Amino acid sequence: MSIITKNTKVELVGRGILTLRPADHVMTGGEGSVYRVADTVIKLYTDENKMEREGMTEKIRLLSVLKNERIIAPQGLVLIGAKPAGFYMPAAEGEALPLFFTNDYRREKKLADKDASVLAERMRETAMYAHSKGAVMGDANEMNWFAIPNAPGGPEPRVIDVDSWAIGKWPVRAIMPSIRDWKTGGFTQVSDWFSWGVVTFQVYTGIHPYKGMLDGYTMKDMEKRMKTNVSVFAPGVKFNNAVRDFSCIPGTLLDWYHAEFQDGERSVPPSPFDTAKPAGTAAHILRAVTTTGSGMLVYEKVFEEIGNHTVKIFPCGVALLSDGKLVDLGTKRAIGTSRTLDCELVKVEGGFLKAETGPKGISYSFIAASGKETELSVNFSGKRVIRSADRLFLSSERGLTELSFVALGKPILCAGQTWDVMASSMKWFDGFGVEDTMGATHLVLPFGEKACTHLRVPELDGLRPVNGKAGNRFVSVVVLDKSGTYRKFELTIDREYRTYSLWQGISDGPELNLAVLPKGVCATIVQDGELNIFVPSSGAHNKVQDKHISTDMSLTNLGDRVVYIQSGAVWSLRMK
Repeated sequence: MSIITKNTKVELVGRGILTLRPADHVMTGGEGSVYRVADTVIKLYTDENKMEREGMTEKIRLLSVLKNERIIAPQGLVLIGAKPAGFYMPAAEGEALPLFFTNDYRREKKLADKDASVLAERMRETAMYAHSKGAVMGDANEMNWFAIPNAPGGPEPRVIDVDSWAIGKWPVRAIMPSIRDWKTGGFTQVSDWFSWGVVTFQVYTGIHPYKGMLDGYTMKDMEKRMKTNVSVFAPGVKFNNAVRDFSCIPGTLLDWYHAEFQDGERSVPPSPFDTAKPAGTAAHILRAVTTTGSGMLVYEKVFEEIGNHTVKIFPCGVALLSDGKLVDLGTKRAIGTSRTLDCELVKVEGGFLKAETGPKGISYSFIAASGKETELSVNFSGKRVIRSADRLFLSSERGLTELSFVALGKPILCAGQTWDVMASSMKWFDGFGVEDTMGATHLVLPFGEKACTHLRVPELDGLRPVNGKAGNRFVSVVVLDKSGTYRKFELTIDREYRTYSLWQGISDGPELNLAVLPKGVCATIVQDGELNIFVPSSGAHNKVQDKHISTDMSLTNLGDRVVYIQSGAVWSLRMK
């Protein structure tokens, strides 16, 4: 019984009796279903006979001796009746690792190259600890790593899916092909280090070590390149500007990456903080340069504050800067501050409504047109604030609640309409959510002025969403499939938000560079030198080639204007 359809009592051996509710469901996939109750996560296997057939009771006991806060190891058995059905473990906090590959997330969380080194080193220490206890991690792909971005001293990793590790007589049975070591036979601690290298290289650069543009190879040839050592270090490989320069990698580690991926050597990686010798590998990379220019685009600088980078733009016309300052891009005037950078802002009557998430939870305030800020007291709580255009929502155990602002003598924030969602099963992205409803995928989509819908999308079943953005009748989702391939799904939705048409294709990674305008026009940059402008509802599509277009231009919108962030400045982009 991996899927709980009614309140069910289970026994956590060593802890006592617990009642699992359907609302505790987090996800279903692979070998079972995962539930969360407070800070405890429970995994129930789909195959009711797996525990007995594979001797999992003893394996869980062996894994429970892994006492490391970075390893989300089983702590004990879960019984339904008297029969072992799975195990329990602590909850893994943080964000899925693919977000750390993207430039947008790094910018919004103020993550620098030194933070990439801290994360890589802490992941290295985690693997070394596992190896010291006789374990082989096997399938430690990027979706099995989480990280807390702003932990003390830098990002702090957590590794999950520990019950699939090899320990004792139990082998590794499967691995995502994108991190597989095709040279080392089977699964060993040596192959673990190759997988660690693949994942951490993406933390540094944003690209898989066997991707990049190379004559004679396509995006589908990654496995072929892995088997023949044709890596990012091969002569002639070119990259878009969104790929971070390899000089961001400390020298000794850069040499190790070159030896692993290009030369086929296998060894334990050095620490990123080992500065015993400079890099022998050339650090700078070859860019895919575009020389053509159409002259059809106009670029205008909207805002720049020297020494203070823009990290986020809200569609209501306000920029969030790296020091927390909020600037009205229309007047260039500072209107307030955000203490945490984890902030959402919408336009309301007489000013702006701000929601901040900090160590003590979510706080709200009203920023008047005069710049005066008033803290708002509320009688509700939740897990996360979500913004869709100029609407704010709170995700909680009650569901998805719209926040309603009223100015009656004094500003008041109250809870509006609530829609049912399974809060523990939700993954929230820009303007929408993805819900795993007992293994069936739904998109939770606010639309119009007051509406919100659940849209069943069976094409996403079994896939892991890692990034996404939604706007007027359009959703783009980047997912990771079981082979380790990133895929992009684009849904064009009918006016009533009941049906959709679908496009899908392979993506180079989790990065999503897209602006969705309220009037239904979209703009995206997939490769340097090319801007794609399209209207999903009509199918109209215009591809504009211009040498100034670059994948490091992070697109978004100010109302119905396309704008972008580049090198900390805000620019607008329009057709002549």
